Amino acid sequence: MNQESAQTSPPGFNGVSPSPAPAAAPVDELAFGLLINRALGGSDSRRPSDKSANEVQVDMVLGQAQNLAKMNDQYVETYVVRGTKELYALLGAIYSYALQINESPLRDHILQRMRERMEAEHEIKTQINTPWITTVLRFILPMDRQTAYSYSKVLQVAHDENLTAQELPNYIKERGGIGKITATKEEEESNKSIKEHKEAKTQMLKKILQANAKSAQTIVQVDDQFVLNTVAEGKKEGMFEFAVCVNPGGNERRVVRFFKVNQATESQLLNLISEASMPDDLEAMQEKLDVLREKLGITSGWGMKPGDKGYQPGGLPAINSAVQPEAMLNAPTEVNHVVAGVAVQAPF
Repeated sequence: MNQESAQTSPPGFNGVSPSPAPAAAPVDELAFGLLINRALGGSDSRRPSDKSANEVQVDMVLGQAQNLAKMNDQYVETYVVRGTKELYALLGAIYSYALQINESPLRDHILQRMRERMEAEHEIKTQINTPWITTVLRFILPMDRQTAYSYSKVLQVAHDENLTAQELPNYIKERGGIGKITATKEEEESNKSIKEHKEAKTQMLKKILQANAKSAQTIVQVDDQFVLNTVAEGKKEGMFEFAVCVNPGGNERRVVRFFKVNQATESQLLNLISEASMPDDLEAMQEKLDVLREKLGITSGWGMKPGDKGYQPGGLPAINSAVQPEAMLNAPTEVNHVVAGVAVQAPF
């Protein structure tokens, strides 16, 4: 018999053997709570108030971040907020200086002397047509072109808004700062340039249409009952009449009605046509138009105005409003460019 298995339990009190202790419940090593506690280094006997040394160190590190945040707040208040306030005040002073120059009877002489000094001392060349505010800022800040440019944009806006130097600092703040004003100004200038270019294209299309009208081969007589006047009272009638046609197939066009429209509607229609068909190189188009006018013998009228190449006063009468082209017109010469069905042509 095994000696260990034969060993008996020691006698209990009064010789009675004690009851055996209850067996411990087996530990479930896969219990979810236990797994989480072990993974996080925790314990199921921890209290919410208990903190390990590691947690105390983490709190210390996070506390340092709070201190840095306070230091940042102090920096912003001391250097950014106050600095920005001082910068706006400086711009107010520069604006006041610029206004004094602009209002001076010696304005042109002062600006000219500034240009001469900048070229002699800093090799900075500015044109006589450079905006006066830009010249003043370049003179004050000759070594920082970009800053002078940004400041001049802000002061130009202030001048356009008719502000005083005293009002400028608060105005800049309310507008969102120098960068915001500069970006807005550049966007406005870009939009203005685009708008002006579109208008120039529309005007070029008008001239081309009028020049082609002189040699138009499609001429129709239209009864008044087929010409509808859409021009409201008080509105100005446009230069052109517009036809509504139906294309039953092939090259045939059947004119249904003619319409008189006001100038605003005419501009919208011609703008749509010019954007879809006119090239952006208006100088080249002008050269072709000059050739076309010379070929057709146009020296006045038909869209030609004083100052145009070949203009001579006392030329042909205006377009007869009773005779209008049915559709887009073409001159019977060699085609160099077609705009919305209208040929801008050169001689053979």
